[in-house]
Amino acid sequence: MASDPADTVSASGVGFGDYYRAHVGPLVALSLLRGADLVEAARLAQDAMTVARRWTDLLDENAAGTVKDARTPVVTAQALRSWTCRMTVGGGCGVLRPVRGTVPALLGQGSADALVQARIVVALAPLTELNERQLDVTAFRLAGCAPGAIGYELGLSMRKVHRTLRHVDQLLAAESAILRAGRAEGTTGADVRLAELLGELTAALDPVLDLRAGLDEVCGSASTAQVYDSASTSTENTTAHRAPLAPLWNLGSTLPVPPFGAPVPHSFAEPTPSGVRAYAAGLARCDAQDRAAALGGFPWAELAAVRIGAVLALQVERFRREAERSGTRATRGEFPTEDARAFAVALAQDAALAAPTFDAVKDLDVPRRVGFLAASLAHDDPWTNEVSYDGIEASLALAQFRRAAVRAALRASDRPGEVPSPGPGGSLTEALTQSLRDTHRILLQLDELNRDLSRAESTLPDGYYVDMTRDFDLHQSFHADLALGIDAVRKALSQP
Repeated sequence: MASDPADTVSASGVGFGDYYRAHVGPLVALSLLRGADLVEAARLAQDAMTVARRWTDLLDENAAGTVKDARTPVVTAQALRSWTCRMTVGGGCGVLRPVRGTVPALLGQGSADALVQARIVVALAPLTELNERQLDVTAFRLAGCAPGAIGYELGLSMRKVHRTLRHVDQLLAAESAILRAGRAEGTTGADVRLAELLGELTAALDPVLDLRAGLDEVCGSASTAQVYDSASTSTENTTAHRAPLAPLWNLGSTLPVPPFGAPVPHSFAEPTPSGVRAYAAGLARCDAQDRAAALGGFPWAELAAVRIGAVLALQVERFRREAERSGTRATRGEFPTEDARAFAVALAQDAALAAPTFDAVKDLDVPRRVGFLAASLAHDDPWTNEVSYDGIEASLALAQFRRAAVRAALRASDRPGEVPSPGPGGSLTEALTQSLRDTHRILLQLDELNRDLSRAESTLPDGYYVDMTRDFDLHQSFHADLALGIDAVRKALSQP
């Protein structure tokens, strides 16, 4: 998994068996690195690979022309690696749910071998003092993600990502007797030391992992696995290519929202919930009967579309804020062009995966606009007017999508005969109406900002500065509140 983060080779047409054999061992190692035991690490890896199998099947069908469409998402090999790592680090997505007490087939007979366990402990020893955030950064770097993509995945500033990587490098260097004795400081890069760590972990796992049995389990899971249904807390048998994932993430041809379609930086959560988050908090305090009543006709598909739009809009605002700050001399080194480009490419890949969702709600060219933002960084610095303009255009397209998706959710939540939403946090209709008002404010401010920048480019002298920092905090809090609120609703309604 520790390969070139800039890899753009499509995953379409690549045999899943090769992908599995190359990446499942490192996925197990990543979970071990974060503190999971061996059985849990194998379960998480198998869960992530089960979903990856379904996506590679779809991509292979697209490549073969059986589902040929001009708007077919193009997923790079690096995007798929990042995505499976994202699911593993995030705790899986509940697709492969083995019977309680069973051990994943990936673990062979040597899983309890004391010598193997000791080798794993020795390999992880240099990282025992790292906290969870540092372990997450290390895990994504081991998966081949560039620092800019790590900032996107974990909601961290580039300064924190690079500082963490330097700290890990120092730990690994201090533990290496060879480096201390025979090499000058700094002659071995952090990526080399991380690759050596991953190699040690993978070698320690070689006697443990039964790749053939694990691959058979994943390939067979499409027809035998129990898939968790968060809306009804029931299970069902599935088929190879059209097996549904948890309802909020994949809802068929009308709104095929990809699982974990984009990461949500939880650091943006406001201490006082409002809107959809307040509604979710009310649901959580209801009894099981009231929650069951709220499930009747609940607009899962529409809220899934709202969530993906809010999350990607939040990520665009994060990018624009970092890019704008990098234009000042004091902070220019904190968001260099290579990091900005890696961030934007990761964002564009998630937008490409979610393209059918955007098209199903309204044709707003969202993936194309986000793609323009990533492409502009191939020849422009992140703080330039050209990149700023593309960033605002992407924000506008996502805000327009958010408005259309919230309206669709409102229509769905207000159908005749539906049971009123229970709970002290107000109704879902009230929460979505507040979100719609917030969206109108966002659109008005973005329109004004777009006009200011266009005027500066066309009529004002060179060097004229447009204050791009206006209302970043407000817009980010609106998007985060909506995305985290929908996640909280799903969690509340999944309670028994």
